[in-house]
Amino acid sequence: LLARQAQKIRERVEVSERIYTAAIGFEPLIGQTYYLYVRKDGTDLLSLVAPHEWGRSFPFERFVAKVTMLADHTWDV
Repeated sequence: LLARQAQKIRERVEVSERIYTAAIGFEPLIGQTYYLYVRKDGTDLLSLVAPHEWGRSFPFERFVAKVTMLADHTWDV
């Protein structure tokens, strides 16, 4: 149980760090859900668009995580 909790915390920290270096074309709002992707050039992008909303024209290398900004400006993964 502790190992699982520690892994979840590590994942949350890693994703949060990636978000703060990602390209973001909007001001994230507390309580809103966003989607982190890896672009084909290897850079990260935070988007308002969910993976299923892209249809067949998925423009990214891969989907990383669904995240919500918390009141303390950390991210819930």
